Amino acid sequence: MRGEITGFLLAMSLSLHAGARPEYPGAIQEAASIPCTPTCLLCHTEIPGNKHNLNGIFSTTLLLNGLVPAHPETMPTAIANMRTKGTDTDADGKIDVDELAAGTDPNTADPTKEICGPNYGCGAHLAPAPPPRRTPVMWWLVGLLAAAALVSARRLRRVG
Repeated sequence: MRGEITGFLLAMSLSLHAGARPEYPGAIQEAASIPCTPTCLLCHTEIPGNKHNLNGIFSTTLLLNGLVPAHPETMPTAIANMRTKGTDTDADGKIDVDELAAGTDPNTADPTKEICGPNYGCGAHLAPAPPPRRTPVMWWLVGLLAAAALVSARRLRRVG
């Protein structure tokens, strides 16, 4: 029991340093033969995923099985270790890698909770979240600099 608690605490401390990376969904899809690219919700509570919204269940399982934070290239090792150990995060009798390959969520024992989005209709294309809105490129500053350049050019013509 002491080793399990130590492992859990280690994984949680590592998860504090985890960074959301756009490579993770593709990495887990490929490593676990998932029929779709899963959303961030597989490991996070919100989209986009970040170190502050890890769900702590399946993400912890990945960390305990060899996933190194900020290194999605370690995903195949974590998935292989889970396959070897027969890891079943939600204790529903199905190992996580089989659930992933079936497109179901290893975070919950609910067999109807899928990780793949709709396969048809308007929702079939799941695009990444748009980038955050930036403030306009201070157009007033650009305009001010252009006006100053224009005034300088006119003064130079008068002088010359």
